[in-house]
Order: sequence, then C-alpha cells, then structure tokens
Amino acid sequence: MRPQHHHLSLFLLFLTSPHPALTLENLPAGVDITEDTPGQVTINGDPTGNTTLGPTLPISATLFSGVPGPSNCRGSVIFRLTPAQPAPDAAGATREECYNLPRAAGCGMFLASKEAGCEARLFSERGCRMYLNTAVFIPEERAVGGQWRSVGVRCGVPAPDPESLGAPPLAGLMRRPGGQKAG
Repeated sequence: MRPQHHHLSLFLLFLTSPHPALTLENLPAGVDITEDTPGQVTINGDPTGNTTLGPTLPISATLFSGVPGPSNCRGSVIFRLTPAQPAPDAAGATREECYNLPRAAGCGMFLASKEAGCEARLFSERGCRMYLNTAVFIPEERAVGGQWRSVGVRCGVPAPDPESLGAPPLAGLMRRPGGQKAG
C-alpha cells in the first residue's frame, strides 16, 4: 500500500469513528467529499495542493536496518540525514559529502525536490569505497534496497538530457500486436 493510500485509509477510519477532533469542517483545503450511495463516499483532493512537492521540500535520507517491503523499508532506523540546502559551486553542483553508517543499511528512503538535483552514491565499505549503486532523491517515498556501509551525497546534479540517453536497449526488439515492430 502506498503511503498516500495509508493516510487516506486512516483518514476514512477517523471519519467513520466518533472522533471529536476530526469533523467535516476540519478537512484540509481543496478536499471535496461526495456521497456515492448511502454510506459510501468519495474523497477527492486537489492534485496541485500537495505541499510536499516543489522546491521547498527538505533534503532527507532515512536508512533502515531491514530490507524493502511492499511499499516501505523494514527494520529500525539506523541513520537519518537532513542536511541544509547546500550552496552550489561555480558549476552549479556541490561536492560530495561522505557519511559512514553505524552499521550496514539494507534499505533507504531518499527525499528531496527534483530542483535540488540530489543523488546518493551507495558504497559497501566505509569511507565511500566500493561503489554499489546510485539513488536519486525524489519527491515521493520510494524504498531503495541494498547493503551499504557509507553514503556519498551531493546536490545540484543536472538532469540528463533525454536526447543524450539514446534509444532504450530493447526498443528494436519490441513488437506491436499484429507483428509490426514498435518505434
């Protein structure tokens, strides 16, 4: 279950239980409730009203002892990183900061606005040695799995130009229904 759905389920639970602090008058702005049938409602939020998206989203990484689950990381939190928005150099990027973890992490959540351009290079050894993978900070909670002992974080990394990426590796092999090649 995605975190947004979890919050909606919790919200619906409060609506159906006698909870004095949560009334229809206390709903967030931009939320529209319509009754489909007696006892069934549809709650529609304003898709542009999500305040967690955009350039003001703080940069944060939370690393866990466990592995990724169906929608979130498992285990206990072993490391939290909430750096201030770093000052870019003349080229617009920041230098990588290396963080050694107190013990191996098996899962992480990397959150920041796309405008921050942050990435975390993940390493199997302390001191940011033995590169394994790169996690891009995005404005939604998405679990990234692995086994890391250090993390190198930098921001201000420009997004790649789609034209420079070239065609997808399987583009020539895909076929449309009816046998015609795609693309």
